[in-house]
Amino acid sequence: MKMRGSDHKNLLMVMMVVTVAAATRGEDGFVTWGDNYYKTWGHPALVINETSELQLTLDHKSGSGFESYKIYGSGSFNMRIKSPQTRSTEVITSFYLRSKSSRNDELCFQIFGNGPGYLLNTNIFLYGEGGKDQRFRLWFDPTEDYHSYRFLWNPYQVVFYVDDTPIRVYRKKPDIYYPSVQTMFMHGSVENRTMVDIKDMSYNAKFQASKIDGCATEFMSIEKCFGLEFWWNRKENWELTSKERKLYMNARKVYLDYDYCSDRKRYPKVPQECRSYG
Repeated sequence: MKMRGSDHKNLLMVMMVVTVAAATRGEDGFVTWGDNYYKTWGHPALVINETSELQLTLDHKSGSGFESYKIYGSGSFNMRIKSPQTRSTEVITSFYLRSKSSRNDELCFQIFGNGPGYLLNTNIFLYGEGGKDQRFRLWFDPTEDYHSYRFLWNPYQVVFYVDDTPIRVYRKKPDIYYPSVQTMFMHGSVENRTMVDIKDMSYNAKFQASKIDGCATEFMSIEKCFGLEFWWNRKENWELTSKERKLYMNARKVYLDYDYCSDRKRYPKVPQECRSYG
């Protein structure tokens, strides 16, 4: 992910306990960590209770990250996250979907430390181009309890939800790139990008009770995931409901802290894809 960087020598210690449970097809209930996710970088993962809990470590040597075994072409991807209490804005707890290609697509939540006034950054990579940040002041303390962070991704729109409130919408428009070409894996990570006083050690961050309704497919078979047999692809999910629209407009009005589409210093010309928001 763009904000990770390769240098982890100044990382502080964070213990992340991750409860990762994905709903399987049919009536099989929940499946285990080992069936669905694996460590991609950093410290070895510690599986708790041999089921769906995973502990990741962030210290002075490295952070940690995981990835789904399955690759998806559409779906509703929800993680409940309790982020660590820290004075450093450089401690980042992330949940994201990302394709594997030299021109990747990505949808990303990033919770920054340093409360009160925690910030949630959202980013989208479109065919390898990132820097599409929209940042929000959270209306709650993400370190006190679990909160839901969800992507709705279908052939018509991408919606970022926080506790069922839509905060960012990217809609398919003619002649503008839309992320319906590349399949994506699901990821989570914890990392830090700066020197932190050793006295600040250690913190706990938790991912809990994931609800994953995704269309698992093969690497080059995203078209299999466009059908109406999947509830998230049906017409009622092609745009926000009237209730969601009100929540969306209020969140943007009250809590939006930064929008790259309005940043003329960074982008003298409004990026073309900004027409796809809203």
